[in-house]
Amino acid sequence: MNIRQLRYFVAVADAGSITAASKVLNITQPALSRQIRAFEDDCGWNLLDRGAKSIRLTRAGEVVLREGREIIKEVDRRKLIMQRQIDGGVIKVGYAPVLGGPLIKMAIGCFLQRHARVQVELLDLTSQDMREKAIAGEIDLFVGSQSSEKELNWRTLVIKRCCLAVPAGHEFADREIIRGEELDGQRMLILSRVEYKDYQKLITNYFLDHGANAKIAGEFDGMMSLRVALEAGLGLAILPYETEADDSVRLIPLSPEPKPIKVAAAWSSARQPGPVVSAFVEELYHAGQRV
Repeated sequence: MNIRQLRYFVAVADAGSITAASKVLNITQPALSRQIRAFEDDCGWNLLDRGAKSIRLTRAGEVVLREGREIIKEVDRRKLIMQRQIDGGVIKVGYAPVLGGPLIKMAIGCFLQRHARVQVELLDLTSQDMREKAIAGEIDLFVGSQSSEKELNWRTLVIKRCCLAVPAGHEFADREIIRGEELDGQRMLILSRVEYKDYQKLITNYFLDHGANAKIAGEFDGMMSLRVALEAGLGLAILPYETEADDSVRLIPLSPEPKPIKVAAAWSSARQPGPVVSAFVEELYHAGQRV
């Protein structure tokens, strides 16, 4: 089926005559008539009953008009997708919601204003998956906790200092500062060891450095569920100062302060990022400066 001829047929059906449609399409009436005849011959159906000054759709013509509109709509949609990918492409971005979500939210609007034809595909991934997919070239970049893999290039976006999140009813709630060794025996809430390995390493090292044998009271796959547990008084948590908390939770400094978390954009060191990916990294960096 010739799509251009299908468009001509729909235009004729909408206009009510070949003469009227030829004016809309800016094509001569004889040329349009030949195109419609060729379309009918190609389909094998008689689509129009032709009168002296007007046309009437046959039963087959009504079906082709109805379905043809949907075909044209889908063809136009697919063409737009192809055009966007040719002109701008698709960026695949992995991220850890706790660390990367706020930065991506700030950056993506500004980026798309300047690169409207680029499609940004966001993938919520574990720390391990992000690294593996970036190194393999399955994603263009990711936003997460900076580490030292040689297979990755890093751009530090923001440095997050950490503190102790304490439920309002806890014995520590009125303190101005908590010493690291005081966490010994405390019930702790942590982010998933599978999805947030770097965070887990930071917490474990802090406990070891201060001889704190803390009890893991809950492990959570996201900040929202961990925050609910905090507000319910189920335990304490070591989290960035930027963590959203209401009056039921206090954020109290630890002494000494835990090693800060470097939130960074990373991509494979084996692949030079293209200009569009580089532009997105720049927007992430500027977002980090505004935090």
